[in-house]
Amino acid sequence: MISGKRRRVRAIFYETFHRLARSEGDVIELLVKAVENLKPLCEVEKVQIASQTYDVPSIVGRDRQQSLAIRWILEGAEEGRISKSTSLEKSSFEEIVDAYRQRGIAHMKRKNLHRLASVKRRFAHFRWPTRTGIKIFSWIATMWGGSIQFELQRARSNPFDTHGKNGRGKSFLSIRGGGISDDPKGPFSFDSPHSHSWELKDVVLPLLAPK
Repeated sequence: MISGKRRRVRAIFYETFHRLARSEGDVIELLVKAVENLKPLCEVEKVQIASQTYDVPSIVGRDRQQSLAIRWILEGAEEGRISKSTSLEKSSFEEIVDAYRQRGIAHMKRKNLHRLASVKRRFAHFRWPTRTGIKIFSWIATMWGGSIQFELQRARSNPFDTHGKNGRGKSFLSIRGGGISDDPKGPFSFDSPHSHSWELKDVVLPLLAPK
């Protein structure tokens, strides 16, 4: 919204949703899927080390993922309006549909950001801790009658490093839990304490690989 033009913004918003309802059906499901398709996994931030400034890739938080996705839809709609000389309502409608189908200006912004982060991954060690045993973040989920703790930890040096030895230059995503399932062949039927870890590069890099 610019200059407090609430009525104009409300009219654009309603008209865009009416177009989606007439052509695509379930507006909420389509909009949620479009935003999910645009959420970036990583981004590039400028970090100054001594007198040098580096483009350092970092993982995007959940809230920022959503804000970037919505921002790209709005920017794509504005760019489409200017390039096609059409109304903002129509360009917004087209951009949301394109995002739902994984194409369009907003989707290209996400793709370019992932490509840049992949190119700059050699500078990732400037962002991550250099000591072992650091807990970056963790969250707990309850399922199958027990609790599971997901934890990104043991970050050391460059998480994208593929040549580290004995844990150097590697980060791990670990899963811990206990008494999750009575079935000995169940997916989480281990006894506490027990954990399984994956190198972060094995989680992130396949997502960045071109399809």
